Amino acid sequence: MTFNKVDFAAILKLAFAMAAADNVIEKNEQAVIALEMMRFGVPESDIEPLIEVANAMQPTDALTAVSNMGYEQKKYVAAFLGFLMTVDGKIDDAELKLWTLISTLCNLPTMTVEQAANYMTEL
Repeated sequence: MTFNKVDFAAILKLAFAMAAADNVIEKNEQAVIALEMMRFGVPESDIEPLIEVANAMQPTDALTAVSNMGYEQKKYVAAFLGFLMTVDGKIDDAELKLWTLISTLCNLPTMTVEQAANYMTEL
């Protein structure tokens, strides 16, 4: 599975929103986001520019980009965001609501938090 630069920036935009949903961006949430960039082979020299693109992206543009992805890409996004909200050891109600909202707006496959964690572990 691959993502173009705009798609990956959209995923980052939503991941940053998920990490900030409980008003605290934990170091382990940052680490998970960084590991995903590495998993997808983002060269170190491209990380900062990609984050700048994500930060400049409008939330509606990120949602549109994710909405236009294929099924397997959407499944990854749903699992990644679901997994991301668990890495600090607690699931905040705001995070769960945001995951549900993004999933609904982007027509992401429905999954439980456990399924999301399993999917990410099996990648």
